[in-house]
Amino acid sequence: MKLTLVDIPKINLPQLNPFSTNLPQLELPNLNLTESLNTLGSFASQGQTIVTAALNHPFLAIGTIVVSIGLIQLIADLVKRVLRAGIRLILTLPFTLSRWIWNRATASLETATHEKAKIAQLIERLETLRAEQDEVVTELKGLIDSSAAISETKPPLQSANSGSSALQKSAESPQS
Repeated sequence: MKLTLVDIPKINLPQLNPFSTNLPQLELPNLNLTESLNTLGSFASQGQTIVTAALNHPFLAIGTIVVSIGLIQLIADLVKRVLRAGIRLILTLPFTLSRWIWNRATASLETATHEKAKIAQLIERLETLRAEQDEVVTELKGLIDSSAAISETKPPLQSANSGSSALQKSAESPQS
């Protein structure tokens, strides 16, 4: 079956006229066309003033252009460094965090084993000191016992105060 133009039904489409007043108006509350045009006009006049000044003072214009290019390069380099540092931080952050978490988890185990080793070392030192103290006490008892045996064989010595008072009495008797 073959279709012809006569067989196709006609569809009535509304006529869209861009200048028609029947269209809904698009309103943007923050957009003011007259202000935008004034801003563009002032920008164009400032550009014209800059071009005129550059033509009147070529050395100053060349210096300004060189300084501007230098500043743009510095700003671009700064942005590049910040982006590189940010990307490096983003890429290494998972590894850094996992290493930090691992160190935190194993540090408590290492601290516990380190504390146990230190306690064992201190107990060993105390036992060594106790053994040394026992030796010193034994040696001291031996010296005290030997000095007691010597003092038993000799007559008891008078104290230093009583000896000095006897000397004073003997010194006083010849005078009287």
